[in-house]
Amino acid sequence: MEYRIENNAGDLRVIFSGDITFTQNVSFRNMLKDISSQSANSCVFDLNGVGMVDSAGLGMFLIAKEQADTGGWKLHLAGATGHVASMLKLTKLSEIIEAS
Repeated sequence: MEYRIENNAGDLRVIFSGDITFTQNVSFRNMLKDISSQSANSCVFDLNGVGMVDSAGLGMFLIAKEQADTGGWKLHLAGATGHVASMLKLTKLSEIIEAS
């Protein structure tokens, strides 16, 4: 997993590429620290470049949602296709975290 954060006056967009699996746990948590340090109003996780997400990756999305709720910013998932979109729908995570 690689990511790039774009900040437009507190509206963040995290553009992911690669797979989001357990092995990216530390990197994902560091990314969440980066988001917190940028005083976010909202954050979009752009999943267009993600090929696969496992159960640990889905759990990391839930951690991000919890951090968003605690930090007062809104999390949105966008651009999921194929396997990733199927996992979000199958696990009903897209009903917990706003997704498009």
